[in-house]
Formats: sequence, C-alpha cells, structure tokens
Amino acid sequence: MNKNIKSALQYLVIVLIGVFFMYFVFKDTDWSDLFVRLKSANLNWLLIGISVGIFSHWLRAYRATLLYHAMGYHVSTINSFYAVLIGYMMNYVIPRAGEVSRCAALVKTDRMPLEKSFGSLVTERIVDVVMLIIVLAIIFLLQFELIYRFISKSFHYSDVDADTGFPLKWLLLLIVAAIGVLIYVLRKKLAASPLFVKIFELIEGFGDGLLSIRHVKKPWLFVFLSFSIWFCYILMMYFCLFAMEPTNHLLFLDGLTVFAIGTIGVVLPAPGAGAGTFHFFVSQSLLLFGVAIEDGIAYATMVHGAQMLVLLVLGSVASLFVLVQQKNNKTNEQTS
Repeated sequence: MNKNIKSALQYLVIVLIGVFFMYFVFKDTDWSDLFVRLKSANLNWLLIGISVGIFSHWLRAYRATLLYHAMGYHVSTINSFYAVLIGYMMNYVIPRAGEVSRCAALVKTDRMPLEKSFGSLVTERIVDVVMLIIVLAIIFLLQFELIYRFISKSFHYSDVDADTGFPLKWLLLLIVAAIGVLIYVLRKKLAASPLFVKIFELIEGFGDGLLSIRHVKKPWLFVFLSFSIWFCYILMMYFCLFAMEPTNHLLFLDGLTVFAIGTIGVVLPAPGAGAGTFHFFVSQSLLLFGVAIEDGIAYATMVHGAQMLVLLVLGSVASLFVLVQQKNNKTNEQTS
C-alpha cells in the first residue's frame, strides 16, 4: 500500500474514533445547562490545577535535557521547555504530530539531529508506559471492589461478591502470574513462532529503552523526575475536582482513579489530544463515585478545554521564541 494512502487511512481512523466518542458523549447534552455548570466553576482551583500541569511540562523538559546531555548535546532547559510546549500544542492541531514538532524545534534552537531527539522520545515514552502501568496497578489493587461492583451493576449481574465472596482480584493476579511463568517455561518453543518473535523483540526493545537510562549522568534524578511528572499530572486532575461543586468532595484516591481511567482516553488515538475519548472515560469514571453524567461531562470539558486553551497559547508563544532564536542563530553564523 502506498505510504501516503496508508497515512491518510490512519488519520481517517483517528478522526472517526474522535467523532464517534464526541457524538456518543455529547449527543444528549443540554448545551445551555453545560455552560451554566462550567460558568459556576471555581476558577481559583482550576488555575491551581492548570499551573501544576504547566509545572509538570517544565519537569518533563528538564528530564529530557538529561537524555540530551547523555548524547553529547547540551540543550538548555528553556529550549527543551519551548519544544515540549510546541509538541503539546501540535497534538491539539494534528493528531500525533507533537513528537515531530518537538524534535523539529530542537533542530532550530540547538541543531540537534532529528534521529537523536527521536531516540530520546522513545525512552521517554517507554518510561511513561511504565508509570501508567504502575498507576493502573495501584488502582487495580485499591479500587478493584468499587470498579467491579459498578461493572456488575451496569451489566445487571452480581453473582460474585467482590468484598466477601470469591477473591476475584487475587485470582486474576494469579492467572497473570501463571501465564508469565508458562511463557517463561515455554520460551524456547514459543521463540519458533513468528508472532512471539515479534512480541519478544518488542519486549526486548522496551527493556533496552529502560536500560538506556543508565547512560544518564544522574539516573536517580531521572527516575525522581519521572515520578514527579506523573504526580503533578495526578495533582492537576485532583485540584480541578475542587473547581466544581459536584466533585469537590472526592478524596485523593478517587482523583487518582479518575486520572488513571481518564489517561486511557488520552492514550487512545483521537484528534485534539483526546477530545471525546478523554470526556468519555473521565465522565464514566466519575460515575463510580456517584457524580451525575452531566457533571462528569462538564468536569471533563472544563479540564480538557482549559488545558487546550493554555497549551495553544503557550505553544504559540514558544513557537515565536524558537523562530526568533533560529533567526539569531543564522545571523550569528553569517557574521562569524
């Protein structure tokens, strides 16, 4: 298949996913009621939450410089921050274009080769996957009963009591562990299968990406920053819960659950950095805690909309700084 046609089809699928979820979420929405709910939001808490989110982007930019320095490129934190902001801005404009834009910004400011910055992005994404798995594992262990009861009620079955009956949570963990042991025991036989060869190559690449952190001069600082970035993400969602009356009573663990489920919506391919998918998963997660679907949609719209507005503005400003710096670099080269 022609590469351009394949890219166009992938983009079409992404758009259709976003359109489907946007329609599903907002098809029964009373827009005047939604605007009333948004208008009543406490802007102070929203500002605190968004500020924490911006700080997390600065931490991400600082963490990236550790990878750049390990490759011999001494990129300043401010230039890395500009690149991060541009990347997030472009994700709202063109799906999955943020990575390319972020790397292109570093070419303009620091002459960093695209392949080098792309390599560091692979490491960052692998670490992000690990952090997401950790968060989901915490939610699985601490909130399994709540989620299980909600699903049971939604599908009108309750044969198993998640609290006092059969220990389903531990059974699932045991099954996963048993599958892992079985794969390890049969690894030589499985290695002959083309499917498992690709899976093993993927796992090996995943492991190599994590091990590349050891080349960073301060690996423990890198790990600390990784946890700090995700903790800021969680705090951002948690603080924004206080901005609306129907959600301001929720506890930190509740906010962690909303964040974890909402992040799945961001990870799914959709235009506008999760437009539609984020709204769906966040509003559904808030149902776990008795928040009405209308209030859940309002909360998701508020958080997603505020982040989009701020990152579009900051990304545009960062783009101007990058263009000015690129012009200055060319001027300096001509005069030297």
